[in-house]
Amino acid sequence: MTIDPVKYLKSICSVRETTSQVFQYACKNHGGNHFDLELSQMAPVADFLCSIIERDYGTNYVQIPSHGRWQHLNYGSQPRVESLIQQWTEAGVDKIEIARKLIDLFVLSVLVDAGAGNVWKYTIPGSANDTQQQVGRSEGLAVASYYMFAEGQFSSDPQDSFKVCGSALEGFSLQDFAKGFQISNANPMDGFEGRLQLIQRLGRALNSNADIFGPEGRPGGIVDYLYGLAKKTSGGECVIDLEDVWDALMAGLTSIWPAGRTVVNGEPLGDVWSLDTKADAVSSGVATAPENVPTDLVTFHKLTQWLCYSLLVPLEQYGHQFTITNKQLQTGLPEYRNGGLFYDFGVLKLKPEALERGLKLSVKLQKPNTTLPTFEPQDGAIVEWRCLTIGLLDYLLPIVNEKLGYQLSLPQLIEAGSWKAGREIAAKLRPETNGPPIDLHSDGTVF
Repeated sequence: MTIDPVKYLKSICSVRETTSQVFQYACKNHGGNHFDLELSQMAPVADFLCSIIERDYGTNYVQIPSHGRWQHLNYGSQPRVESLIQQWTEAGVDKIEIARKLIDLFVLSVLVDAGAGNVWKYTIPGSANDTQQQVGRSEGLAVASYYMFAEGQFSSDPQDSFKVCGSALEGFSLQDFAKGFQISNANPMDGFEGRLQLIQRLGRALNSNADIFGPEGRPGGIVDYLYGLAKKTSGGECVIDLEDVWDALMAGLTSIWPAGRTVVNGEPLGDVWSLDTKADAVSSGVATAPENVPTDLVTFHKLTQWLCYSLLVPLEQYGHQFTITNKQLQTGLPEYRNGGLFYDFGVLKLKPEALERGLKLSVKLQKPNTTLPTFEPQDGAIVEWRCLTIGLLDYLLPIVNEKLGYQLSLPQLIEAGSWKAGREIAAKLRPETNGPPIDLHSDGTVF
């Protein structure tokens, strides 16, 4: 059977299939083309994760939430999202519109969530002068996006400020962005221009896909689109397949990704990259590629996956309260906290030639710490690192579950363990920045 390569490479199934082939090749050869792989070091990783889970949850594993943007928006144990829901409910907003508003906020917040760098911090409004609270990285971007949403900066509806409208995003200016995210010469953000352009392209995508995002061009319009696809049971359930959620996001948002990324048959694919290790896996017989699909391509679609993770709770718990099937198709997120965890524990080690290449770029870019390697997103070291991260998270889950005597889901493992553990080991080993062991020279749209 002939496979449409574009359809395949945009599918969620392709993420685990293409990246696992790189992981299998690395397992067979004790590494890939850019990293050595030492699986014996996974036991200390599992022990570290279990200690963090015990510290934060005891044995109350059922209380561990799935990984999602909600927790970041509530940084500092502040129920910001719940406060909005209460405000809307008391104002008589119906449950479907509450779901739309949550998805408006979550989509915008996720799409600005690529690495902000080691310097940028957001000062939370309302902090007392003597206890000003600053937060950086993913949580800082989340809290900043929350306050901008709550202030109506993303709405073009004069009657309702709690919306994200395509027309408002299209006209979003550099000054608006810098003010909202508190960016200055003293508080620089990595890739902020690329992030702004992503917001503007999101606005155009929302306005040009009315069938998915509705006449207002809102991310929350997807609630109504999915309701139209859902199977309604006799018991009143609305059942939707995760692939339908995925396909809607992919169809509606493909145009937001920067030019210069991988293109197949004239169509841009987003977070899809060429990797020599993948081609070697196929040529060596360790892996096979579907007919018509380039053998060197691996797919991540990290921000789309992060969106899926983050949208499932609003879709399941608010509005139509969808029942979503096939959630197991999602993979771990190939980003620097999960990947940094495995590098810091010695599961992964850059090969000498890759390390040398990365250190040269750090010097060229005049990085503050030139002892840490730096790579651009398309470099084989970054692409292979991300592939191996996905494979290692799948490998780690049953090890942790055996130690706990409980079956955590992969999203719970990421939330309670790997994401948090990656952050904590980074802070321990690099307290001056709390940053990852490998730097990404980012445009603000990768991870």
